[in-house]
Amino acid sequence: MGRDGATEDAVTYIDATADVQSETSRLPVDAGIANYRVWGSAGNVTMPIELTVQTSTGLHRGVHMSRLVKAANGKKAERVEQWLRWICAEVNRTQPGSSVTATFEIPHGDQFAKVSMRATERGAITYRYVVDGMTACPCSKKMIGIGHMQRAQMTLVIKSEKVLDSMKVVEKVNECFSAKPKEHMKRLEEAKKILEAQANPRFAEDLVRECVKRFPDAVYISGRCFESIHAHDAIATWSTKPGWMPVI
Repeated sequence: MGRDGATEDAVTYIDATADVQSETSRLPVDAGIANYRVWGSAGNVTMPIELTVQTSTGLHRGVHMSRLVKAANGKKAERVEQWLRWICAEVNRTQPGSSVTATFEIPHGDQFAKVSMRATERGAITYRYVVDGMTACPCSKKMIGIGHMQRAQMTLVIKSEKVLDSMKVVEKVNECFSAKPKEHMKRLEEAKKILEAQANPRFAEDLVRECVKRFPDAVYISGRCFESIHAHDAIATWSTKPGWMPVI
């Protein structure tokens, strides 16, 4: 007898042949897993990578998510892009139509840039970079000789058939700001950093123009200045399709 008085024969029956995912459906949707974290490498940096793996249900009711998890834990490659394509190839063997998005951060100096890559088994890879910087306001600089300071952020989206060198991309984005932030500074270093930004004042609009100049093949660029004298932010955007916002 069990603790609740039930006999051994009363154990719940498990149907190991059940496959509800393979039931039919007339409307294909993309489905899969999100916020799945694994360890990965970008160059010589090892860090946690957050994955979203999706594929088409086809004419089935659902996707086999365990297969997506298994593919995400399969062999690693020297570059993230190669790894994502391998995951897609593995998923496509039984569930065609897959895509994978990896999100992680890479160091540059004592800062970190957010990177997202969306890949399929073949074709262009979509890259998104989010980089923090500093700006000084050109208007107040012109009026009183001092541009009010603000932290700023650039978002850059590029679609490329070739693998990009993300460290070099981030370095070029840094050139668009009035100055690059730095964490540990003494008073003299802080003063020099302020003077550096004051010597190169830029609006959010200027950030975007500078970024377009350096990345003419981009599909979307945005600049945001987190205002220091207002409760709102200043923004500017540019894209190959006016009004278009990227989702990767």
